[in-house]
Amino acid sequence: MNQLDADRLAKLAIQTLERTAFVLAESISAEEAANMPQPTRYSRIAYTGPSCGEVFLAASEGFIRELASSILGVEPDEIDLETQGPDALKELANIVAGSVTLELGGAECRLSLGLPELADSSDMPSVADQGQQCFLESEGELLKVMWIPDTQIVPTVA
Repeated sequence: MNQLDADRLAKLAIQTLERTAFVLAESISAEEAANMPQPTRYSRIAYTGPSCGEVFLAASEGFIRELASSILGVEPDEIDLETQGPDALKELANIVAGSVTLELGGAECRLSLGLPELADSSDMPSVADQGQQCFLESEGELLKVMWIPDTQIVPTVA
């Protein structure tokens, strides 16, 4: 099993955004992120296998609007954040988590993804010493990505 650091997590998320939605983003520091519009939308997805964990996303409304408009090929002001925003965020969580599990497991280790789900701010973990996080900026809006290896979940035998 491989491990992730914050830089690799950021690169995986940036590549996903570019490939999936043609959204250009760059990694920023936590201090820079604190001065941006803060996340109001959250999602999570778990993975299981020889190791387990979760990937969490937290995004500002402007980021969700940009993401959904890029995925759907419409103007940002045509996006209904209540109906199209959640689906866009869950889809991004699914794709980012897929990249994370490939990075962690490589070709030899099979990890299975659960279904992405919406979350709220109280579901968001504190990374502390147990995982990694990165902050991305696109068009002045914020996306926070967290990877938490979960020692609470009993791994499945592959």
